Amino acid sequence: MAYFHHPEADFYFEEHGTGTAFVYSHGLGGNLDQVREDIGEPPGVRPILYDNRGHGRTSTRPDAIKPSFSPMAADMAALLDELGLGAVVIGGVSMGAGIALNFCRHYKARAKALILSRPGWLNSPNPPNLSIISSVADSVERHGRERGLQLFENSEIYSSVEAASPATARSLVETFSTAGIEARIPAIRSILASAPFHSIEDLQEIAVPTQVLGSQGDPVHPFEYAERLAISIPSAQLCKIPSKSENLQQHRERLRCCVVQFLRSMQLVRPPK
Repeated sequence: MAYFHHPEADFYFEEHGTGTAFVYSHGLGGNLDQVREDIGEPPGVRPILYDNRGHGRTSTRPDAIKPSFSPMAADMAALLDELGLGAVVIGGVSMGAGIALNFCRHYKARAKALILSRPGWLNSPNPPNLSIISSVADSVERHGRERGLQLFENSEIYSSVEAASPATARSLVETFSTAGIEARIPAIRSILASAPFHSIEDLQEIAVPTQVLGSQGDPVHPFEYAERLAISIPSAQLCKIPSKSENLQQHRERLRCCVVQFLRSMQLVRPPK
């Protein structure tokens, strides 16, 4: 177990594989275990994964700044400092994609390339696609985990998500069993109420090669968000991957394939001999 000690938190992180350093951030309410399973250890890539403030095994100080995209991007930069890394490949999924976007705008010299998987935000706080996460927070706060889960599973909003994406529905249900979820609700609400950038025009500032990955049929991570980012970021390319509900194994295989092919095209990873 490795921890990076920061004035505002003790960040849990892991490094895997060897090769090009790739710092990849997880989604809202998740932890590095989830992204480790998705990313794996692609050849020639060194994934560096960590639990964001307010998440997983990271312990945040009581007087720390509330989590939002800018402080979390600063946390990513601080982790790079701790590891003695300069410019690396930056990426993330959902909330993590927003952190990576914010990072690339404020720490331009430290990103070699940008990989955005299934973005959940554009430039608006509390996006409607994430309203179901607010419903989870409401259920936990008002009824506790067990009763809250029962009521949530019987709600119309849950039924609509389950019909569209069973994998997303299962992920939301798992949130109720997250250790210390009650104490994490304020952090979740703070992040929901923030946005990774102010306007679509801000994306013109991103000068590094960018890959955007999106899945159709995912109500929490609209494919339209991936399309919008790919259109708005200069030199960005869009890679469509199967949704987790469609086929989890194919989702992960296609994700890893897209990442490696993109990094090879940038000559950041060498093809096997």
